Amino acid sequence: MLRPLVLLAVAAAASPSAAEVFVDLGVNASRIESDIANRPDTVSTSESGVHLGVGARRSTENGRADFGVRLEIDDLGEDTLLAVRALDYRRHRTERFAWTAFLGAARLDLATPAYGYYFGGGVQLTGFLPRWDLGIEARFGDKVARDNLLPTDPQGGRPDNFHDIRGIAVYLSYRFGRASNSTDASQ
Repeated sequence: MLRPLVLLAVAAAASPSAAEVFVDLGVNASRIESDIANRPDTVSTSESGVHLGVGARRSTENGRADFGVRLEIDDLGEDTLLAVRALDYRRHRTERFAWTAFLGAARLDLATPAYGYYFGGGVQLTGFLPRWDLGIEARFGDKVARDNLLPTDPQGGRPDNFHDIRGIAVYLSYRFGRASNSTDASQ
C-alpha cells in the first residue's frame, strides 16, 4: 500500500508539464452486504456521505489516455472507506468526454480494519468548467475481509467476516498543472 503513495508523491513533485495533480470533492452512496461468521444470512446497510480524493496522472504521448494513482476517502455513515487506486486509467473518447477504470485496494474502518480489492469505472465530462471535470463512477469492494479478533466479535463458524461494497460517486475534480484539453489551453 506504500508504493502507490510513493508514486503519488513523485508524480505530484514532477513539473506541471509532466504530471497533472487533481483533487476530487463529491458525494457517494454505497450498499454494504456483510457476511458475518456465525449468521446464516447477510446483513445489508445503505450509507451515503462525502467523497474526497487526491491523485496524479500523466498523459500518453498522443494525449488520448491518462494513467495515474489516486487516494480516496469516503464517509460511509459510522465507517470510513479509505481506498488506493494503484491503476487509475482515463480514456478520452472526445475532447470533452472520457471513460474511466481503476483497480486497487480498500480499507474499511470497522472495530478492526477490513481489507480487500477495489475496482470500478465510470464517465467524465472533462472541462465541465475551466480546470474542473464532472465524474460519475460505480465502485466495488470485493470480499473486504475482517478477522474476528476482539472478544465482542462473533464466536464460532469461520474466523473472519466479509463485506461486499457497491457504490456510486458523483464528484467534481479540480486539475492543477498542465491543461489536459483545448478548452483549458488558455488557463
